[in-house]
Parts: sequence; C-alpha cells; structure tokens
Amino acid sequence: MRSVIVAVWLLALSVCGHAQTSGPSDEGVSEARHSINAFHAALIQAMRSPDYAARETALQPVIEASFDITRIAGISVGRTWRDLTDAQQAEFVSLLSELVVATYADRFAEGFDGYSGQQFVTDEVRSVRTGHVVRTRLIRETEADVMLDYFLRAGRVFNVVADGVSDLSLRRADYSSIIKSEGFSALLTHIQQKIDEAREED
Repeated sequence: MRSVIVAVWLLALSVCGHAQTSGPSDEGVSEARHSINAFHAALIQAMRSPDYAARETALQPVIEASFDITRIAGISVGRTWRDLTDAQQAEFVSLLSELVVATYADRFAEGFDGYSGQQFVTDEVRSVRTGHVVRTRLIRETEADVMLDYFLRAGRVFNVVADGVSDLSLRRADYSSIIKSEGFSALLTHIQQKIDEAREED
C-alpha cells in the first residue's frame, strides 16, 4: 500500500510540475472551473436517473468533452503505447472511453445510492506548469465528504485523485501488470470485462 501511495505522488509531481496559485488574468482558470462544473452537473443529473442506459447516454458526451481519453490511454500503458499500431491505439482509446463512461454511470448511482441531496463544491482552481488542478468535494448528508482533485492539461482532465488516491496511477499499475504477464490483447479483454460488469451490476 505504501508503494502505491508513493507512486501516486511521484506521478502527480512528474506530470503536473510545481503548483502555483493562479492569478485573475489566467483565462484557463475559469475554463477549467467551467469544465468541471459542467461534468459535476452531469453526474448529479445521472444520480437522479434510475435507468443505467439513460445515465450512460447522458454522461458520454460530457465525459468525451471533459476528459482527454487519448492522453489517459497513453499514460496508462506506458512504453507499450509507442509499440502499438494506429489501429490498436484507436481501439484502445475507444474501449477506454467506454469504460470511463460505464464506470461513472455505475458508481454514481449504485455507489452513492442514487440522488439524496449530494452536491459538489469547488474549493480551489490552481495553475500548474502544464495545466490546472481543480480541487473539489462531493458533499453527502450521512457520510464523509469525498475529496476530488482534477488534473487538467490543455483544458481537459487526464487524472482524478479521489481522497488522495490517483486513478491514473492505479490504472497504470494494473494495466502494466496485465500487459507484462499476459500481453496487450489480454488487457483489451480485461477492460471489456470491466465494462460488462459495470452494466450488469445495474
């Protein structure tokens, strides 16, 4: 567990550089805030819907607009990305995009028991050397807040850190292990299984 936490912070530091509080002239700050607010609004709306297919349909366009799935894909598989053909990269990006949408559609209904007054609050937006960090909280009435930090580059999210745990870091460790032991084709099968599981749990 200690090694995972260390990896989280090393990845965050290497990708984002040193953080600096953004000034009022930084137009990217308002754009980053707007992007995350729009994403959060879509999540709240998804929580209100009991139908999984409807949640996926609603979340897909906002996730594709807000998240840089191609960058996430490249970082997730590390050096393997350069060895993939254009067709393999495109297939992986498409499948990963489907997984991200399916995961949010599942978690923000089942994991939070639908909508019961939850709300997102943006605490801070900061400029970093390569983009922005948007620090937010998901406030729940009967449970502890969930801290959600969004890391953006070129205006799009490439990593989400939930309560100190980096999704990108965990994904990279998981995917690298599968590729090393079973190969890239096995990773595609693994991701498809995760998509199917998210849909079946509804």
